[in-house]
Amino acid sequence: MMFAQAGPPMITDDPGTPGNGKWEINVAVAFEHRSGETALDIPTIDLNYGVGEHIQLNLQGGPAALTRSGHGPIAGLGGTEAAVKWRFLDEDSAGLDVSMYPRILFNITESSVRRGLAEPGTRFQIPFQAAKTFGRFAADAEFGPLVTTVGRAEWLYGLVGGLKFGEKTMVMAELHGTSRTNFSRDTLTVNVGLHHEITEHIILITSLGHELRSPENSLALVGYFGVQLALGGH
Repeated sequence: MMFAQAGPPMITDDPGTPGNGKWEINVAVAFEHRSGETALDIPTIDLNYGVGEHIQLNLQGGPAALTRSGHGPIAGLGGTEAAVKWRFLDEDSAGLDVSMYPRILFNITESSVRRGLAEPGTRFQIPFQAAKTFGRFAADAEFGPLVTTVGRAEWLYGLVGGLKFGEKTMVMAELHGTSRTNFSRDTLTVNVGLHHEITEHIILITSLGHELRSPENSLALVGYFGVQLALGGH
């Protein structure tokens, strides 16, 4: 099968879509650890459905947990995301895959915000993605604005490179960042990941990364460990 070089388990998205009538379901444990604090998505559930060959519908969310030094664990519902991806250029005909992936991030319950399990307000992302393959190597880039009902607008951006080993494995490396629109208070994360096909319909997806820069008091270790289920089709 053809692997996407970005998308879960990487932070950066890519232009790939599941295909008409097909499901791509990612189920994983994701974490972010800083000094004295660990946040967990247990699990994060990422549902993707293909409408035609160029459109993908996306919904993701799930339970979350937070532990802080000197406090007991807190658990509840984390943030929820809904998105529609449209790939309007194909590499076969245009030499490059290009898509846009508008997304809304919101909270079903405000108690999750008060307890630190989700970010406040409603946020909107309108990024564009581009990807190209060079034999066994694939490259992907993403860039776009993120606006929020609380706080200041930001840019999000990412670069991913993937290298195939045989027919079943791809190893990936990533730089992903966010910054205010004046390019201050930026966060930059380096990340490495793996896709490995267990069966035709079950793919191991995992990544581990670390922040290089952050406006927080400490730099985070981030990880994603899960499986991707490829189902359906006409």
